[in-house]
Order: sequence, then structure tokens, then C-alpha cells
Amino acid sequence: MGGEGLSSFHFLVSFTLFLLLAACQPAPAPTSTLAPTANQIVVTLTPRATLPPEFAKAGAADHSIGAESAYLTITFYADFQCAACVDVARTLLILRQTYPDDVRVVFRHFPQKDHDKAILAAEAAEAASDQGKFWELHDLLFADQQTWASLPMTLFRDKLTEYAQRAGITDLATFNDTLNSDRYAALIDVTTREAQARNLQGVPALLFNDLPYNGRIDEYALDSYTRQRLLEKRWFKSQPELQIDLSKQYTATLVTEKGDIVIQLFPDKAPVAVNNFIFLARQGWYDNITWHFVVPGFSAQTGDPSGTGYGIAGYSIADEFDNGLTFDKPGVVAMALPLQDAGPNSTSSQFFITYAPMEPRTLYDGRYTIFGQVVEGMDVLSKLTPRNPFSDSGGLNPPPGDKLITVKITEGS
Repeated sequence: MGGEGLSSFHFLVSFTLFLLLAACQPAPAPTSTLAPTANQIVVTLTPRATLPPEFAKAGAADHSIGAESAYLTITFYADFQCAACVDVARTLLILRQTYPDDVRVVFRHFPQKDHDKAILAAEAAEAASDQGKFWELHDLLFADQQTWASLPMTLFRDKLTEYAQRAGITDLATFNDTLNSDRYAALIDVTTREAQARNLQGVPALLFNDLPYNGRIDEYALDSYTRQRLLEKRWFKSQPELQIDLSKQYTATLVTEKGDIVIQLFPDKAPVAVNNFIFLARQGWYDNITWHFVVPGFSAQTGDPSGTGYGIAGYSIADEFDNGLTFDKPGVVAMALPLQDAGPNSTSSQFFITYAPMEPRTLYDGRYTIFGQVVEGMDVLSKLTPRNPFSDSGGLNPPPGDKLITVKITEGS
């Protein structure tokens, strides 16, 4: 059930939802990590296919909006009386508008026992769905939640008829007859039990391509995670074959919006990392991406087209720690780990450049593969906008990062 796009009325209601909820987002719990190893995976692998067979019919209660061909389907288990669900509904609207070809949203009911009107609200949405107005009523219930959530049940029941009319339902008699019949109680019970079978602890709960999401639910975090998942569309199937001549010299010019940074690469010291870096540069992987982590006096990090600091190229490469190079000076260029707790041989596309010797050296020497040295442009590096999306203070809404426009590779004898 559901539509592929927005009717003009639905667009107006959705825009109302966007405006009404724009300023009511609660502050999420912050996270704190340290780049260049500041990456976290926030997905628990629990495919829907592992659920008992009787829950397969829960798909009949799904309501979707967005192209069925979208790469990313976000399933939203919600309760219309849940305050936090209002914020998530608003964010999902923004994500659909930001990534219209790539994001599809599926809604499933999961009414909570401590919300006295949640089941009736869910049944009203199903009754509206019978007349093709599920999303219109969905938007009104969330947008006007503060008005109806504290009403006595009898007044709320009358309010639902008003909302149905506002949602564009023309056959109000059938809507009310359906709502009074408890016709959808069993269907809502199925989606509730399915959520419980998934061990979902409450609402809001989100699945990205049927995998539960366990991260923060503020707009910045959900947008970041969406970009991270959409990067999968660009993943390579495997690491590149050797395409450089180990007997030659290579330099890389990082063209940024603040100027150029020239790096001498070390194919003799880190052939795997240099080969990987040159391959990605020639594939355009580093074109128009963000310096997502910049802490003056420490390091600047990039190499993730999603701009989140979590992105990878779809594969990992071997470590080359023991190559005799150390973090004893500014301008050292090294591979960054894709996960904070990543194991051996797990670097992919991200790299960082040091502003100064890294101390204590024991935390860096022998732990990150050094594959280059800045020979021109340390002044450009110092002009990059400070940005730390992983800190307690800056992680919730960091400033936009400066752009790495492209990487030009020069081969010499």
C-alpha cells in the first residue's frame, strides 16, 4: 500500500509537517571518538528472513513512499503518540526530499502500551489507507500530536473524524464505520509482534535495507548514515591490481578550495598503499569530497566521498607498518583506519596528514601505514576549516568541511 510520489495535497501536508517540526528536535546523546581512527559501524545484522514464517504477512501492513527502485529502503517502526517519532518522521521527510531517487520509506505500526491512543491512531491510519489517504493522515497525526495526545479518548475519537476530513477523505461514513469495527486490530497486532520478534525495544525504530539501525536518531546522524549507505553504490568489488611502476617516482597534487598540497609518494616503502591511492585518484574517488576531520596541531583527514568519516571503497588493503617511516615531523601522509576498533589489514580509502609530530609516538608509529610526505602546501593545510564531527562539542552539528576538489597524479623517472 502507498504511493510512488506526493500528491499536491500530500506535499502541502508534508511541508506543514516539516515547518511544524523544524524546531522541536531533542538533543541526542553525543558520541566521542578520536580521528584518524574515529569511525563506528552502527548496524546489527538481523535480517528479516530469520523471523518466524508467520510474520511474512506483516508486509500487508507496510505503507511505502518513494521509488521502488530506490537503493535504500528505510523501515520506520513507529507509534503516532510517540514524541520522538515526530522528529524521526520529520527527518525521513527531509531524507526523501534530499535523495528522491535513492530513498524509499516504509512505515510499520508498533504501538506502545503506555500510549493510550496509539492503537486507535494506527487503526485510523489504516482506515484512511482504504481511501488512499494513509500518508496524509500519517502527516497530520504527527504534525498535530501535541494537540491530540492529551485529549480524553472520546474527544480524540471525534478529532480523528476531523483529521480524516482535513486529509481529504471524502467518504467519512465509511471511514468511521471502518474505525468503529476494529477491522485492523489483528493487522496492527501482527506488526507489533514482528517488531517484538526482532527484539526492538520500543519506538522509534529504524531499519536500513532491513538491517536494524542502532545509532543516534537526530537529523545530522541519520543524514550521515544515509550518505554512508548510499556510498555502497560506488563500491569496488576488490582492491586494485598493481598499476604503478615501482621503479618510478610519483607525486600527488591535492587540489583544494584553499590551494594545492603536493605530496611525494613512497611506492618503494608502501607499494600497496600508493597503488591503492593512485588507483582511487584516477577513478575520481577523491573528486569533490570533504576534509571531514580537521584539528589544527593534530591532523586533517579526508578520502571518504560520503563526508561522514565512516565511508570505505568496498574493500580493504594490507598494512605496511614496518617500512621504517615514523610520525616524527609535520606533513606525514598515512592511511586512516575505517573503524575505531578495526583489526589488521583494514584500511581502505581514507588518509590523513599530520600538522606536527604525533605524540605519544607509540600510539602512531607501527600502527598506521605512512605512504607519503607533503613537500609543498603545509600553509594550505593550515588554512583548512577546523572540524571535528566526532567530538562531544562539535559532533552534533559540525560546520561544513572544505572541499578536496581533485587529486592529480604525476609520474616521473
